[in-house]
Amino acid sequence: MTSRIYLDHAATSAPKPAQVAQRLSRYFLEEGFTAGRGSYARAAEMEREVSVARAALAVLLGAESPVQILFTHSGTESLNLAIQGILGPGDHVVTTILEHNSVLRPLAALSNRGQIDVSYVEPNAAGVIDPQEISRAMRSETKLVCVVHISNVLGTIQPVQEICELAREHGAYSLIDASQSVGHLPIDVKEMGCDLLAAPAHKGLLAPLGTGILYVKPGIENELQPLLFGGTGTKSESPMQPDELPSRYESGSLNVPGIIGLAAALEVVTPEFVVQESARQAKLTEQLIEGLSKIPGLKMYPFNASPTAQAGVVSLSIAQHDPRVIGTILDEHFQIEVRTGFHCAPKTHDWLKTAPLGGTVRISIGHTTTEQNIKTTIAALQEISVSMG
Repeated sequence: MTSRIYLDHAATSAPKPAQVAQRLSRYFLEEGFTAGRGSYARAAEMEREVSVARAALAVLLGAESPVQILFTHSGTESLNLAIQGILGPGDHVVTTILEHNSVLRPLAALSNRGQIDVSYVEPNAAGVIDPQEISRAMRSETKLVCVVHISNVLGTIQPVQEICELAREHGAYSLIDASQSVGHLPIDVKEMGCDLLAAPAHKGLLAPLGTGILYVKPGIENELQPLLFGGTGTKSESPMQPDELPSRYESGSLNVPGIIGLAAALEVVTPEFVVQESARQAKLTEQLIEGLSKIPGLKMYPFNASPTAQAGVVSLSIAQHDPRVIGTILDEHFQIEVRTGFHCAPKTHDWLKTAPLGGTVRISIGHTTTEQNIKTTIAALQEISVSMG
């Protein structure tokens, strides 16, 4: 059987490291306990492993303390907690057209209820947001600036440090969607200067699905309201939600298998690993872009991206062909798995004018991608482009 080439790491990392599979197997076959809900030794061990994951993430992200790292069930939940928890009636938000629906939809819901007003900033021709455009969009009532770190359609890396600084100067909070950057790029939240940073753990962090994180800068918890209320395993005698972190935001039973799987993944995804993998993936991205640029009839997006501002996510089209057709051919004839469509970023496709095509073909690089994978994919797309005329 021909080995398949997986190039959809922007959706989720696959396969997961062996350490993750082994830890989950032991959990399901021998344990299966919750965390923070029992005083017996084996439940306490689950709580310890959750704490290990939280501490490892704090180190990886440069957080001030492990309690500044909140666990959620997805990057989407993390973003919703940040957006809905920080905004109130009459607030204004500055965001971009590059955002994922996990940002666009909660903002749209609040806007449609008449609670907030939203301004959308477009990128330049290279797919990069100019911080000064963010500054020009801000008003006296601007409460939040929300920007994606790496576009999940274009792969362009945004100048988030400058944007966070501008938000702070204007008295607004900053929220960074790091869904495509955590685990792929070195991140230090203190150096970045963000107030909130949201991400799933199942992408660059190589953890199981159903896991997400939200970094909350110290002091922001005084403004950030919980999204959920309920059991936390702490102060159970009180009907009021606890005030302390992280319990204030972690109602309901934690996804223990997902989080201990994350703890196992973080044995691989160390700060040193991220530095090395970032450099390796940058070379693979450069190889991919160079190869694709030589294929007649193939167009990459954006139109003139700089390799230095490009992560391992590349969108393309071939003539005016439906991207789903190209994706199916890659899958069935070349055993190459990519994503096609709108990638949950409709405003980006409106800007690219790819909506009438049905979106783009997206190739995304990850921890299992090799140079040979890239060579094979370039050759396959070359053959498809020639055959489709």
